[in-house]
Amino acid sequence: MDNAVIITILILVAIAVLFLMVSSGQKKERQKSRSRMLNSLEALKAGAYSDDLARRRDTVIKLDNILSKSLQYRLSNTKLCGDNLKLVSKRFKRTEYDKLWEAHKLRNRIVHDDLDVTENEAQEAYKIYNMSIHRILK
Repeated sequence: MDNAVIITILILVAIAVLFLMVSSGQKKERQKSRSRMLNSLEALKAGAYSDDLARRRDTVIKLDNILSKSLQYRLSNTKLCGDNLKLVSKRFKRTEYDKLWEAHKLRNRIVHDDLDVTENEAQEAYKIYNMSIHRILK
């Protein structure tokens, strides 16, 4: 066999090995990202059940941020949360999807209208975000 052919084959094999190494690393990083989102979600549970109004407001905002990141993770894009919610409607029953939109709108009212969040609203928001994020990250 000609030396040029052997060198070409070795270069192609080396490129293939490098590609496999890089893609394996990306898969591990995606798994770490998913784990971080789920851990953050669990850590926010106490905030949803807090007596402190500021903590409840902060919790709902952070839950929506995790939702946004989980949607971007699942859909491999960088679109806004509302845009991505429209793309995943088929993953949910209609009532679940409507509740998720209500939770997202609650977050928007907190941020834009300085809305106070009751304990019940924060707890319900946590429940729907928790269910939705777990389903999205499946």
